[in-house]
Amino acid sequence: MNLEKLFKPNSMAITGISKKNPLSAGRIIFVKNEFEMNVKVYGIHPAGGELEGIKLYPKLDKLPEIPDLLVIAIKAEDTLQYVQECADLHIPAAIIIGGGFAEVGNEGLKRQEKLEKIAFDNDIAILGPNCIGVYSPPLLDTIFMPTERITRPPKGSVALISQSGGVLVDQFFHKFNQINIGVSTAVSIGNRAVVDESMLLEYFSKKDENTSNIAFYLEGFKQGKARKFLELAKESEDMVITYFGGITELGKTATKSHTASLSGNARILSAALKQYLIIQPRSENELLTFLKLFDILSHKKKPFGGNEVLYGRVAVLSISGGHGVICADMLKKYGLSPVQFTDKEQQEMKELTNPVAREIASFNNPIDLTGSVQDEDIERVLEYLSQIQRIECVILLILPYAPSISFQIGRRISNVITNYKKPVVCFIPYITKYGLIIEALELGNIPVFHSIKEAVQAVSAMKNRTRINNLKKDNIFWEDR
Repeated sequence: MNLEKLFKPNSMAITGISKKNPLSAGRIIFVKNEFEMNVKVYGIHPAGGELEGIKLYPKLDKLPEIPDLLVIAIKAEDTLQYVQECADLHIPAAIIIGGGFAEVGNEGLKRQEKLEKIAFDNDIAILGPNCIGVYSPPLLDTIFMPTERITRPPKGSVALISQSGGVLVDQFFHKFNQINIGVSTAVSIGNRAVVDESMLLEYFSKKDENTSNIAFYLEGFKQGKARKFLELAKESEDMVITYFGGITELGKTATKSHTASLSGNARILSAALKQYLIIQPRSENELLTFLKLFDILSHKKKPFGGNEVLYGRVAVLSISGGHGVICADMLKKYGLSPVQFTDKEQQEMKELTNPVAREIASFNNPIDLTGSVQDEDIERVLEYLSQIQRIECVILLILPYAPSISFQIGRRISNVITNYKKPVVCFIPYITKYGLIIEALELGNIPVFHSIKEAVQAVSAMKNRTRINNLKKDNIFWEDR
């Protein structure tokens, strides 16, 4: 089954277009793709005619060409006839937006079984039912919400696959845009009657050159497909990240009525994921932290060159003693350790700072340059730390409240990192007035996070990324790391 036409069709047709209701799902998808995306679009309406000056066709077999993709946005009872038409006309892919299938039981389950038979007998790659489909910029967008009501993420390296369409557009799209995580393609799989998580993992890891990181929100593996998914993940050269809903007993009950899912034992699941080199975030925030870091490290312009975090040896550089202490307290929990500085190193760092800060700063690890710090102090000390080989990463806690820090500090830090390629992760409060500093760092592909905890998690993720990449190359030294 060829999934390419689901995500990169040359042409698509849409059913379920209402001429009277401007907010019908089919009409929104039709208008959005006609005016905002690059795919060739055909609209189907039983009466033909026009919509916003665009010709509509009464039937699929009246189109000027056979489309690569059919989006079906009609009630469940009428969906199967269009699936059969895909088979008769050799349309290779379809997205079924509507519900009323296995998630409602009884008749819906029988309807889904018929759908599956037609699809598998004719090799039709069907996404859904009960889903919002695909966002594949700049080509197509089958999300049935007006563009002004949702936030689209930037283009990037993450293939984002979600069993829940609501989680995809609310939790992920909004936050991806907010903290600058880029997607290659986003997919809502709903009931996954035909195309499931294993097929998508295989496609994005082996076929899609724009994807380097593959993230899943699942409410359980499709029955009988868990082992296939695990094996594909272990073989993949990409980072595979899964975040599971429906782990608790209450969550398991909710998922059954949501997308007809089956959840498993949480401890067995976690052990299996680790064994097959799949990253399992413990929270939604941790998922976002990991993906932002992995997306940055996947850019063609690699900020840290070939340098990696191997053992988790870090230096913490702050302008607030309290922030440094909070950071240091978290290191062990995340498998990191502070590098110890010699008396000579501490004295050399002291001499790099301005006379006022020099007298009150602390040059242990964490380093506290105090509120008397100036741009030059941060720049010089970071440059010094970048030349110490046993430091694998610097966690830089920037608090622009200090009066002597200018809005040029982001560019100055970025210049140091560009010169030395030392891995650096920054914490800066996500406040609008500090946007210029954050933007300067992110233009240099420097990871910036809005909490100390996220910065520490990001360094831990770098260490885990190194471990997984080595294990995929059969370097058994990393098994217990």
